[in-house]
Amino acid sequence: MANALNSSYFEFTTSKKGVLRYAELTLKTIKLLYNEKPDVVFAQNPSIVLAFLVVTFKRIFGYVSVVDEHNAGLFPLEGRSIFLKNIARWIVSNSDIVVVTNEPLANMCLEWGGCPVVVPDPLPSFDTKKHYTRIGNKLTLLFICSWAEDEPFYELLEAASMLDSEKYEIRITGRPPNGIEDKCPESVTLLGFVSDEDFISELFGSDAVVVLTNRENCLNCGAYEAVSAGKPGILSNTLSLRNYFHKGFLFTDNSPKDIRRNIEILGSDLVVHSKALENLKGSLVELEAAALDKLKAAVRSKYESSSN
Repeated sequence: MANALNSSYFEFTTSKKGVLRYAELTLKTIKLLYNEKPDVVFAQNPSIVLAFLVVTFKRIFGYVSVVDEHNAGLFPLEGRSIFLKNIARWIVSNSDIVVVTNEPLANMCLEWGGCPVVVPDPLPSFDTKKHYTRIGNKLTLLFICSWAEDEPFYELLEAASMLDSEKYEIRITGRPPNGIEDKCPESVTLLGFVSDEDFISELFGSDAVVVLTNRENCLNCGAYEAVSAGKPGILSNTLSLRNYFHKGFLFTDNSPKDIRRNIEILGSDLVVHSKALENLKGSLVELEAAALDKLKAAVRSKYESSSN
């Protein structure tokens, strides 16, 4: 996104934990705002602390604040914390612009008093000059997973137990919770947390992807990555996902039986779905360009009005 908007990108990290972590990163952020004196500041939520800081300090430093709202930023802790829920709504209503990926989230932000602009994530770019080899002779699926609450990974593992391990392999990214190894059937390989380079190798070495969520209005990052890499796959059967990723994917209701059924269907028609995905990629590139132009126009308008 930063590259697409010709913006400087800054990322702060620290080894500190808890309150000390937020104290250090807060000071670094404020120092950056003071030194850079930006006209426009984009911040991603999560982190809800970063987004709160950027919106809070916009009047002090005189910049236009744009918050890129992910689902976990709009609904921190899946909406269980009233305090964080109120902070999330305050960020939306007080930011100059909020960026969301689809119309239902935009309508919700409007209800909260925000100024939303719909911008689906830009398709990631990969180094296609490298040679990626296929991982094995089985149908290999990469389950792109962070083991978060909204991901039905137990259902996926149960579905995998119904598959013939001689024909299928499901490789799962991310650091799993303790004890999950005991629940994995033969067809599953746990990769743990992988580097960017290893993730790209896994993605291009697989036949297809699986990306699942229980969130109704979530456009998974893994789905964008699959499109960019030319890998068909299986997504959760939500309206937002069906409307946006409408070619090259099958959609499951997240039950073990339906996940298994879709894996078998995908394996039998892999070439057909791969060709369909090529057409989808072209249309998404056009949508992305139009959405970014709309965002640039909105930011320019806010900046000009704030300067007068």
